[in-house]
Amino acid sequence: MTEIRRSYCGLCHPRCGTLLHYENDKVVKVTGDPDHPINRGAICERGRLMLDHLYHPQRLNFPLKRVGEKGEGRWERISWDQALDEVAEKLHQPYWAP
Repeated sequence: MTEIRRSYCGLCHPRCGTLLHYENDKVVKVTGDPDHPINRGAICERGRLMLDHLYHPQRLNFPLKRVGEKGEGRWERISWDQALDEVAEKLHQPYWAP
């Protein structure tokens, strides 16, 4: 059974309305929302490619932290709590701090 949920496209600035067609908790089709005041059911090429964006095999779905020197391309997976704590700590430091 297909379930349709209203959403919006975040791939560019207008935030066009979308209808996401789900089967077994996975989006299988994206269409424009005809009731949305911005796009009135139309959807651009970026919107049409949303499935590729959602399910790309190299998409990051969790935080990574650099291991080693910058440019080495070495990363480790960290928890969302650790990532948010580290970002919050850095935001509290003055901009001139090392």
